[in-house]
Amino acid sequence: MHRWADVDVISEEKNEQVRQLDPLRLDDELRVLPKLNMAADVAALVRVLGDALPSEESIAAFTTTECLAAMRDLGMYLGSLQRHGVSPFEAVHGATRSFQLLGGRTRMIPRDTVYHYTSWNPVGERERLYTGHPMERSLIDAVRTCVPNLARAVDIGKSLLDEDPAAPAHADRLASLASHIAVADTVMSGIRVKVTPEFFARVLRPFYEDVRVAGRVYMGPAAAHIPIFLIDLLLWASDRASPGYLQFCAEVSSQTLPQWQERYAEWANAPSITSRVVAALERSASPAEDKHVESSAKSLRQALQTLTSFRGKHLVMARRAYHEELRLYELGSGGGSVGLLEEILALTRHNSAMLNATTAQ
Repeated sequence: MHRWADVDVISEEKNEQVRQLDPLRLDDELRVLPKLNMAADVAALVRVLGDALPSEESIAAFTTTECLAAMRDLGMYLGSLQRHGVSPFEAVHGATRSFQLLGGRTRMIPRDTVYHYTSWNPVGERERLYTGHPMERSLIDAVRTCVPNLARAVDIGKSLLDEDPAAPAHADRLASLASHIAVADTVMSGIRVKVTPEFFARVLRPFYEDVRVAGRVYMGPAAAHIPIFLIDLLLWASDRASPGYLQFCAEVSSQTLPQWQERYAEWANAPSITSRVVAALERSASPAEDKHVESSAKSLRQALQTLTSFRGKHLVMARRAYHEELRLYELGSGGGSVGLLEEILALTRHNSAMLNATTAQ
């Protein structure tokens, strides 16, 4: 029996296990992938992908980690062909079935995701790259660095919803969650320095296009897959977001890790931490309870402020990358618009300000 719980991005040991694998023996071929992309050699890309497709018997015999590594490597050719205007599922016989089987084995979508491209991507000379450019390496490394911290924040969130804001440990858990979000904020600062909007918009973004598999569209290895949207839902968005953002969260959740799909189903219909803390502030009846609730409110403010900082930096980058004189696409690689990012940032700020006002009363 295969356990989808093995599909994890928190454990560096598990991530490294996937990185070390080369189940389709594509190490040598992938080293020359940037050259094929530079030459737009579609014929060679089709040939390599067709030759590399594993049989149903091979996929059935793969471990979960081998399935992840195989999807990672096939996905590099999928994204490359799509970038050159060719649907790999039309150009390569049997591709649809192989991608569906690999996705099914891990309870993930039938294509590669941002985790295949970053967390499970080897480091060093075996790193899987579309372009080979140092800025692409910097972007991959940045996401690889922050994803485990965001995953830990999601894990902390599981206990927060079962705990009263007046509980002594609630504030400490929220503070820990905020510290993990802060890593993503720091990493975003590094991306702004190391990856230019021009390179992302004109060179990298075309490799992250959506693909259609058996009639359904799946987003590319986009940053929208990372669980910031889940943290938003937990902290404020489940009952304080716009319909547009909630619809976006629903779509992204269906294409992320299986355990995070479960978190989405739980959190999308639960009162947010902001609503719970505000209610606790309004009803607290004793000095001891007041003290714990106020501590929770302080930690929540810290988390919302960190989210605001992260969102602000992301918005600045997105505005530059998707400026009409630079962009090749109207929407981001995760399907969201700059307008949606502006809305999310405004809502995060509004909830932080509302919490401050409630605390001051």
